[in-house]
Parts: sequence; C-alpha cells; structure tokens
Amino acid sequence: MVESRPRTVLDLFAHQVRVRPHAPAVRTRARSWTYAEFDRATARLAHRLRRAGAGPGTVVGLLAPRSAAALTGLVAVLRCGAACLPLDPGDPPRRNREVLDDAGCEQVLAAAPTEWCPEALLIDDPGPLDEDTSALPRPRPLDLAYAITTSGSTGRPKIVGVPHEGILNLIVASIEDLDLVREDDVMLWTTAPAVDSTMHDVLMPLCAGACVAIGDDDDLPASRILVTVRTLGVTALEIPAAVLGPYGRALLPRLAQAGVRLVITGGSQLDGVGLADSPPLVVANGYGPTEASVAATWYRCNPSTPSWVPIGRPVRGVRTYVLDDDLRPVPAGAEGQLFIAGVGLARGYLGLPGRTAAVFLPDPFAPTPGTRMYATGDRVRLQPDGDYVYLGRIDDQVKIRGFRVEIGEVEHALRECAGAVDAAVLLREDTPGGAAIVAFLVGERSSDEVITGRLRDRLPSHMIPRFFMWLDEMPLNRAGKVDRKALAAMPVGDPARRA
Repeated sequence: MVESRPRTVLDLFAHQVRVRPHAPAVRTRARSWTYAEFDRATARLAHRLRRAGAGPGTVVGLLAPRSAAALTGLVAVLRCGAACLPLDPGDPPRRNREVLDDAGCEQVLAAAPTEWCPEALLIDDPGPLDEDTSALPRPRPLDLAYAITTSGSTGRPKIVGVPHEGILNLIVASIEDLDLVREDDVMLWTTAPAVDSTMHDVLMPLCAGACVAIGDDDDLPASRILVTVRTLGVTALEIPAAVLGPYGRALLPRLAQAGVRLVITGGSQLDGVGLADSPPLVVANGYGPTEASVAATWYRCNPSTPSWVPIGRPVRGVRTYVLDDDLRPVPAGAEGQLFIAGVGLARGYLGLPGRTAAVFLPDPFAPTPGTRMYATGDRVRLQPDGDYVYLGRIDDQVKIRGFRVEIGEVEHALRECAGAVDAAVLLREDTPGGAAIVAFLVGERSSDEVITGRLRDRLPSHMIPRFFMWLDEMPLNRAGKVDRKALAAMPVGDPARRA
C-alpha cells in the first residue's frame, strides 16, 4: 500500500510507478508500455493541457474510441487537475458540441483531427520537447474527476459530475475487499470510453499494479472475444449483464480454460444460471447508477446463486436505504425504492441545479447533518441474508387492461421458457388491436402458442404478451444494455420475425 493515505487515484498510480516502474501497465496487440513509460506519456500530455489552460476547476472533453490514446488522454486529464468528459466521436457532432458547451469545456483532446472541433489538441502529437519539470497539481478529494452524460427526459443529455473521492473509494474497495484486481492481473478494457464503468475498469488496474489490455474494436463481440483474451493474456474483464445472461453458460467455461479468473458484470438485471459452474472463474455482479460512482453494491456468484441474481451489499463507505413513497424505511423484506448515500455520490448534474435537487435529497438518516442521499428510481428488496435483490425500475411498471404489470417479472418468466436465450418486453401502443405487451426473444424459435402455454404456468393472463417477435440477436446500446429505443421502432407483427 502507499506510504500515506491516498487522496485520489493519482496517488495510487504514482505509487505503482515508484515500486513497479518496469512492470507492464498498458498492452495492445502492437506494443506495451511499462509504468515508467506510461507515466512519462501521461505527464507530458498533462503539461500540454496545463499550458493550454486546463487545470483544477475545469472540464476537458475527450474524443477518442477505446484505444491506448484514449487511456493516455484520460489519465493525462486527471493529472493536470481537470475533470475528464469522454464523448463518443461517432455521436452526432451537434450533440457532442452541445454537451461540451453545457459542461463549459474550453479544452478538448482528440485521437484524430475532428472537422467540427478543429481546436482539439491531438493526443499523439508530442509537440516540442517538454522542458517543464514542475510538479503537476494534486487534485483534492472533492474536486471533479470525471463527467459522464446520461440521457435526459428533455432530449438533451444530463452531465453527471463525479468527484475523486467516489472513484477512489470504489477502487480501494475493489482492491482490498472485493478481490476484483490483483497485481498480476491483465484487465481487458471492453466498455466504451463514454460509459462510466470505463473509469473503474481502466483506473483500477493502474492503481493496483496490474495491466490494462486493449483489443481492437472488432475483437469484443462474444463470438470473438476469446481470441483477444488468449492473445493478450487476459485474466479479468467486464461483460455486460445483457450479454452474460444469455451467453454465459457457453462462454464462461471457455474463458476459464483461456486463463480468465474473473468476469465483472452489471448494467442491467443479471438473469441466468450456471454462472458459478466454471471454477476457478468467478462472476462479480456490480450495481450502481452513474450518480453513485459506477457501482455501489457487489455480489459474487456462487453455486447457490438463484437465476435472478442479487445485486449484493454496499461497498465500504456507502450507505443504502430502502424507502417508501414518503421516504420512510419499509419493513424488513418489503420492496421499496433504493436510496444511496455516503462516499461516492456525484456532485450532481452540471448546470442543472433544479434536476440535481430533485433526486439528491437531504439524508435524514446520516450520522452528520448536511449530507445527501440519491433516489435511484430502482425497486429493491433486502433479503434476510443481507443481499439486495433488484426488482426493476419504478417507471418499468406499465398498466394494461387496468392491471399493473412489472416488465422485469415478464422478462424473467420468458427467459425460463425452454429455447429462449434472451428476452425483452415493451408495452407498445402501436400494435394491431391497440396497446399490448410485446415480447422480443432470442433463441430457438417456438410458435406463439407454445410460448403462451409455457407462460400460463408462470404468469397471470394479463401479464402474458400478445405478440412474440424473434430476433437473431438483441440490440444493445453502447453501455451494453438492451436498446429499448431500437425495439420500440421495430414493426410489430412482421411475419419475418415471428416463428
């Protein structure tokens, strides 16, 4: 451990540079960087950013696909004292420009020249030899470390600002409590830079003396990820729950044979069996909104894990409450909304004080006054064993024929039908005959009558979908979650998609 108590992840990284300068820090198919080499590369870029005006109190945009350049840019932004706002260079320029303007970004880093952002500094442009040997600023725990966009109900993204103390707390817990990373691990970066779990997946190895492996973009679908794992010597990686649930039973044994010891998952309800059938490989299920520093609770799958996988218990420094609509604790074992408090809460939505105040509420249960809790909008139940079970979104309840229907319960029942590998359910208003529950399925196709017959043993009649649409694969968004907007746009009743 470091000589003094770390204030940010940069302190942990600096410690690894001192004690493991020649160990591999970053690895691609083309080359690798030692901790000493990566330290020099990021320090050099951090000094360029400082000369351009970036520093404490500023936000720097990062336009780069998943790559060594993107990782260099992220760490350099943190080292210059600024907060990093990663954006997808493939998003519409107008959207990215609006986000940069809303965040007040005056500096932008890019992996390649960008026509709509000609002022961006290029990450791989070394510029003149850097003669400035002055120390870089040391961020404080409550300074912003990064900002992440989330979808907004107004159609304009919200920007969540997260301080250093939150991501530091999660990474220390990951190293010391959860065994999510070890010094000899090689962690494959699989998430998009603009997704908050990237902050955990790439900074955690660099804080623990491990190595970040970066494959090519086309290496990461489940069908091809094994080649990358073997080529780069990967021992740990993240696979979204929307992928791991349907394909885990086939993929996990092969990953274990390739030397993977740990699969991190999350992002949506993990619904599957056989997740502990490939020892010594372990599956760790993390839960947490962007507003709470990536993941607030964790659960390690074991042979007794049910198919509806729990989301586990809060990490050190995090408090969780299950409250009713009047913000009162629900009875033991009852369901309610999950609220998160303690270390890890975001500062709020940048430039949106009203939206921030609506969900970051005063915490009446805190040991000290003046602290906040975040209303997640997620329904949970605390089990007698101390683990939380995720029950769905509050806004996932839909009303059909006068009945309240829990979408998650219908999806779970569909996945338990023989032949169904994955399932997603929507209430569609545009179906023939009026509003109806529509099931989108992946797997071995069955007729509507067969699926309906199986569901009758599990669900009341008002919860059984009226339409069943079979897909070759479930559409996913860049966060690895089911792309429900894409499903909502699919024509219902298309014979080509039905059995």
